[in-house]
Amino acid sequence: MRLLSHLCRSLSSFVTKSWTDGDTRAVMAYIDIITSILPLVTTVVALAWAIYRFGLARERWTFVRMSMEVRPVQESAGLVLVAVTVHLENKGNTRVDARQKRSEGGYLYNAGPDTCLHAGTLKIRAVPLEKEPLLFDWYSLQPLRLTTRLVPKEKVIVCEADLEQINYLDEFQDPDTDYREVDFWLEPHESYDLTVPVWLRPGTYAAKAFFLGPVTKHHEEEYWSCQTVFTTKEPAQPLVPAAGAT
Repeated sequence: MRLLSHLCRSLSSFVTKSWTDGDTRAVMAYIDIITSILPLVTTVVALAWAIYRFGLARERWTFVRMSMEVRPVQESAGLVLVAVTVHLENKGNTRVDARQKRSEGGYLYNAGPDTCLHAGTLKIRAVPLEKEPLLFDWYSLQPLRLTTRLVPKEKVIVCEADLEQINYLDEFQDPDTDYREVDFWLEPHESYDLTVPVWLRPGTYAAKAFFLGPVTKHHEEEYWSCQTVFTTKEPAQPLVPAAGAT
């Protein structure tokens, strides 16, 4: 850019001097030169911007915003159907790919009390009732066991025996990896809402969602998480009218 600016100033000075001296032929010659090289300069500048915008800038800094929304849907036989929605939004100018590189033990992330088998992992834990004021955190809560999980026979999916390894990106499972990994990414400023339906007993629960980006060449892990607390109160208005209702 400095070279281009210097060239423009030099040409401007030459044209002004030539015009003052009455050398119009020289002025027209330089105008022809500028006209001929202008498309090349424009192409080079556009190419440089494209490389920066869609190449370098997309590979530099990442910034993903996460949030969760939990909504009770329906009650049946002492259970409440809850819809847990994880919202992912890429706030940066860099494409973010879901992690696929596993560590020893088969985990995508394994750091102390936090373990994730999926790039998009959701964990749900019950919050016990207390009689006295009590301060607690996520890690003091116990994992929940599952009694049944419905999985279509034609779909290969990793089934867990608790609510610690819910794959909220399961619709993006990649058949090229035997459905073990997900083929998912977020383009700059792109967002997704991923919903997981689950039947829970009435009560108060905490949920924690993880999104794992790739591991960089410097072995730095891209990692985001968010938490929320919710209750499975019966919805104020039933989703489906009761039998005989009008």
